[in-house]
Amino acid sequence: MSDDTIRVLQHYRHDLMNRLQIVQGYLGMGKADKAEDKLSETLRHYNEERKLMSLNMPAFMLWIIGFNHSYENFRLTYKISSEHRDLQHLDSILLERCQYIVGICKDVLDSQILYDTKLELEISADSPIKATLLIESESNESVQEIEAIKNRNESLEIDIDNTADGIIFGFSVPCQ
Repeated sequence: MSDDTIRVLQHYRHDLMNRLQIVQGYLGMGKADKAEDKLSETLRHYNEERKLMSLNMPAFMLWIIGFNHSYENFRLTYKISSEHRDLQHLDSILLERCQYIVGICKDVLDSQILYDTKLELEISADSPIKATLLIESESNESVQEIEAIKNRNESLEIDIDNTADGIIFGFSVPCQ
């Protein structure tokens, strides 16, 4: 096992214990409704993770699972619209594009702001995989920062939009 894999597993266990301790804390305070909400949130998270794991993309999966510990001012949530697909042949492509986008954002955006980051993968039978990455921010990023990101986009065919919610990156990857 590589050092990176062991580090991801250590953080993973730590996060799981934190989630369970929060539920236990709410129950100990007699706040069963809060405990139930937190438990439901935790189950939703692990259901998405189950779908991620069923895609057979080990490098991409490890990057997603270790994301919040690798990037100090980004917090990732994700949604997978399909499951039980063998996409191992796309593992490095999805990983490289997502790492590229987050790398640019890390370089260009304010390191003192915590950015909620949402990844969505839409996977259907015969259509390209559609990936959307939203970097949310309460403060409006300057037009110059967005232009800097667009200028570094090179030829990866990544669409970039600045919206009221933040910066949206989108790209497609053929399934074959």
